[in-house]
Amino acid sequence: MANTASFVLLFCVYATALPHPTSPGGLPPDNLQREIQTALRTGDAGPLLKEVTRLLDLRRLPSSGGLLDEPRRSLLCSTCSVGVAQIIQEVENGAAPEAIASQLTDLCVALGVATLNVCQHFFALAEPQLHWIILNRHVTGKDACGMLFVGFGCETDNPERVWEVSLPDTPKPPVQPPILPEPGSPVMKVLHLADTHFDPFYKPGSNAECDDVFYCCREESGPPERPEAAAGQWGDYRFCDAPKWLLQEMYSHIANTHQDIDFIVWTGDLIPHNLWNTSREGNLDVIRQAIQMVKDSFPGIPVFPAIGNHEAHPVNAFPQPYIENEFDISWLYDEISALWATWLPADVAASVTYSAFYSTPIKPGLRILSINTNYCYSFNWWLLLDDEDPASELAWMAQELQRAEDAGEKAFVVSHHPPGHRDCAKTWSHQYNRIVHRYESTIAGLFYGHTHKDHYMMFYDPDEPERAYHVGYVAQSQTPYHKLNPGYKVYTVDGDYQGSSYRVLDHENWIMDLDEANESDDPRVFLLYKAKEAYGMSDLTPSSWSDLIYVMNQPNSTVFETFYRHYTKAGRPLLAAGCDGECKRDLLCELLTSDNSDRSRCDSLGSS
Repeated sequence: MANTASFVLLFCVYATALPHPTSPGGLPPDNLQREIQTALRTGDAGPLLKEVTRLLDLRRLPSSGGLLDEPRRSLLCSTCSVGVAQIIQEVENGAAPEAIASQLTDLCVALGVATLNVCQHFFALAEPQLHWIILNRHVTGKDACGMLFVGFGCETDNPERVWEVSLPDTPKPPVQPPILPEPGSPVMKVLHLADTHFDPFYKPGSNAECDDVFYCCREESGPPERPEAAAGQWGDYRFCDAPKWLLQEMYSHIANTHQDIDFIVWTGDLIPHNLWNTSREGNLDVIRQAIQMVKDSFPGIPVFPAIGNHEAHPVNAFPQPYIENEFDISWLYDEISALWATWLPADVAASVTYSAFYSTPIKPGLRILSINTNYCYSFNWWLLLDDEDPASELAWMAQELQRAEDAGEKAFVVSHHPPGHRDCAKTWSHQYNRIVHRYESTIAGLFYGHTHKDHYMMFYDPDEPERAYHVGYVAQSQTPYHKLNPGYKVYTVDGDYQGSSYRVLDHENWIMDLDEANESDDPRVFLLYKAKEAYGMSDLTPSSWSDLIYVMNQPNSTVFETFYRHYTKAGRPLLAAGCDGECKRDLLCELLTSDNSDRSRCDSLGSS
């Protein structure tokens, strides 16, 4: 989730006040320039500056999901390009990080984007790293905006952002479609936990509609001004994360209900959404507590984790492993390596401490690859410094899959960000898809999180565009943040026997209804649906999932209505808001896209 976008865009607005290096025709309007200069001096925003902010709608920009109409997209990208160019010039001319952070804080408050508390702390955390990056890699405004805001339709013009991973020389073997098992064949059960976002400071009855807006339901949120604003006992639909007792109740239910779980995949984001108020030690404490809860709840069950973007401090900031200055991220990787050692063998420690990825066998004939997809996430500003296969992770991924192919193994690939997500860097996404396509017969399952919703993502053959060759499963969050019910997913997988496809055969999805839990103070976790039954599918092959999209694309599709209820985990606020024709098209487009560099398949979708 990217509340970061609102704050980063303030760099653009701020920068239009600075002297422009080009011809007079390229200058911002004089009166707007004067208004911003006054705002920086006095903290007061004039009418033109407020209008720019209103048009960009900075406060609500993150909830748009990157889906902007063309005039707003054009305004955002062009303003960003001009503005960031001025920020870069100021930094290169010797402006102090503290001065820039102070100016941005004043504007942030004056324009009503957030409170002084939020603005001040966010820029104090973010500015030093961005300052260092600008001084150590020459980037243009358009290049920076095209990388940071790829999810909002901005594009870089830097040819160096297009690169290619060298794959092993072994030719791709003939594709053998997986053979579905006979009825009664052995199966495995796999629990998928995602986006836990554990808040150890959640306080029932505190203000869920606090001034800080982007995060509430804590002691510092203050008392509610009306009864309806009070945070619920078991969590809240507003900008609040999961209290400890919610997670413990859900884990207890899972342990009692699903006693046949073979292993767990856990796709990251353990830290709450108070992104302006994090620290290294605070993040590590939350990670330790969250991991301990899972250890205590599922003793003896293997867990295969992946790292999320919120684990870093500042949020989203994952520098390359060769960064060994004060921004070195080994403080995080060393700790998670030690914590994950409960579940993982000692021989993966080197790759985890290097860059938080690993490969290890699960069973004879099946291994798992955990990928650090923060190297594709556009709000990881370290990609401005160097985005070419950071940590050589994709090259490593291809080599590990080649080893699996040579050994006759199947592989599960798990990570936090889905590769087709709008905020995944286009070249990284494309290269990831090249690897998945090359090793399609070796890969048995692809599992993601990040969106907090319950859905899937199709992989289509670039050489045979109508052939769906894989499906990636995106699991729902444990946190209710925001407008969602907490939930989890359990896969039924082709079992551990000679010749197993290890493919997902079905999945079931469970939720806790927050309205019901908070009203009765008696939380009930219940089955929302089973995939095959809910959608009338005979199997969960990629072609079946692909066909379902085009069934849902039909006007007034009742199947889409069912899917949307499941997608939102039956969260009352989102169901009440509904999903109109544009919403439906955008959602189906996400299902169709695993390669963010090519969204053309969405052109065939209807608008209603």
